[in-house]
Amino acid sequence: MLKNRSIPFGYCMVNGKYALNAPEADAVRKIFADYMGGKSLKTIAAEMQIPYNIGKAVWNKNMVCRVLENKKYIGENGYPQIIIAEDFEQAARIKAERNTYRKAAPRDEPRQAEVTIMEYEPTEEIQRMTNEINRQLDSENSDKEKVEALIIMCTQLKYTTVNEVKI
Repeated sequence: MLKNRSIPFGYCMVNGKYALNAPEADAVRKIFADYMGGKSLKTIAAEMQIPYNIGKAVWNKNMVCRVLENKKYIGENGYPQIIIAEDFEQAARIKAERNTYRKAAPRDEPRQAEVTIMEYEPTEEIQRMTNEINRQLDSENSDKEKVEALIIMCTQLKYTTVNEVKI
């Protein structure tokens, strides 16, 4: 069974403290730069050269997404800063725009410019559950029924956090 990362990509432990893993930290910066430059999660994953986990060289879009959503990269919780907060926030805005569902204005009212946007902001519980789902999917011995139940629970939580905004 492959070992899941216990330390986020981009970091290592030195004398009991979090430190930068220089090649991985450079890869994190590249992920943010590429994403803000317009590349998709799938394209970025395909271009990654450094393995995410030892023994698992292939990246997927979920791994890239986890990097983009990890606030530790801006220096939270005792981790050294890899990217600036502005880049983290810009990547989050781009991700929100790409994940926004727009409902067109009714056809019988052509002058109405109001659009309904469905916004989604993941909670800590959703992020925790998503990480657990990904760990289970990456595991060689995952329990299919447990994974399906987690996906359903996570979907229900996500649905409850969707907010409708009219612009």
